[in-house]
Amino acid sequence: MSTTETLSKEKQHFSNVLKAFGNYLPYCLTANDARRRSFYSLPRAHQELLLGLKEPLPGPLLHGQSASHQVSSGFRAKLDEIDDRIRRNADLLEQIVEYSKDFLGEGLLLPDEEGGADDDPKDQLASARGNQSHSDLSLSESSETQAGTCLQPNGKGGPQRRRKRKVSGHQVDKIQSTLKQLVRDWSAEGRAERELAYRPIVQAIEACFGHVPKANRGEVRILVPGAGLGRLAFDLATHGYSCQGNEFSFYMLLTSHFILNKTTRPNEHVIYPFIHSSSNWRSAGDMLRPIQIPDILPAGFIPPEADFSMVAGEFVEVYSKPEEGKAWDAVATCFFIDTAHNLLRYLEVINHCLPVGGVWINAGPLLWHFENTGGEQTYPDNLSIELTLGEVLELVIKMGFEIEQKKTLPPMTYTGNIDGMLKYDYIPEFFLCRKIKDVEASPAV
Repeated sequence: MSTTETLSKEKQHFSNVLKAFGNYLPYCLTANDARRRSFYSLPRAHQELLLGLKEPLPGPLLHGQSASHQVSSGFRAKLDEIDDRIRRNADLLEQIVEYSKDFLGEGLLLPDEEGGADDDPKDQLASARGNQSHSDLSLSESSETQAGTCLQPNGKGGPQRRRKRKVSGHQVDKIQSTLKQLVRDWSAEGRAERELAYRPIVQAIEACFGHVPKANRGEVRILVPGAGLGRLAFDLATHGYSCQGNEFSFYMLLTSHFILNKTTRPNEHVIYPFIHSSSNWRSAGDMLRPIQIPDILPAGFIPPEADFSMVAGEFVEVYSKPEEGKAWDAVATCFFIDTAHNLLRYLEVINHCLPVGGVWINAGPLLWHFENTGGEQTYPDNLSIELTLGEVLELVIKMGFEIEQKKTLPPMTYTGNIDGMLKYDYIPEFFLCRKIKDVEASPAV
């Protein structure tokens, strides 16, 4: 594939991601409206019982308030409150879209067969909010929704009917996951998760490089693959190290780009990340509760001698390049290595990035992301090699590393919900390795 074709494909993907941000509002309103239709399908007596529920429902957290206030009660009112929070989330997503349009340069919103060049994601949000009722939307059997038709002005000033566009539930799931990731990385509520997952890595980096005078710490270069919304990489940079986060997901990259560069004060934005599921809640207030982000103002925390950056792209593709060879003093991975189709490729690239004596610090579980995605076509996109921890550690040694530290970390959640009735705990493994020899990468098959 030529460079021009690759760039065009990347811009098309980026454009589709921006459109997915716009799809959040109609898709989520549709999902909530399904609950409303279920309510109206009940016998009248059952409806009256649900309408008479007295559990208090908090209103949204408004600017200048320290806490939400009670506004209503009853099942139908709860659905109305969920609609309100969906729209408030969409307000922030609209800001992210607007700020991100020039992320890859001018003219990146390309026409596609589903939407067309006129499907500006900001317009999608505005039209769904202003011209559509959520009751006009319907779920299809394929777990996708049709964004309902709406009237848009044409060039002559008259109404023009917009073509229907499929809304992918998979894409919206990614946005909902990104909202929860904001809790983990950039809220006060997520501090406990960060302490358990990130602190061992930060402490290990400090043990290895803390002796370097602060004036010279910017010369220590740390790579953080799978950086997500960038908090671990950011925290390392605040210690004075030059740190680069690498992330494959544009959903994460655009959101972190906005938080890191567009924030003017702590707790500037309010999100409602828990409204997308109505299961396992002790109270409606827990489900509707606001989360303020970011917990700190990123600007001003990084010392001038440190360099902090985020790079888009797939880890192996970006960092197997010759110019990345021995370019990093440390690699820090957190909940990352199990995203590999083939862990050996990751190990080759980590070895490639480090000089002899460089360190790799890892913390995380082994939830192999591509397990059971094979089928008849198993290569390359669906290839998946699942390994036990013992096998991973054996391969680490074979791939040119010496394990200096290893310990099991306490149980921890990942974007967990502290107020819910269901919790999944990981019991991650931590290890610190030092590169002792170069390993040549195997050729692609």
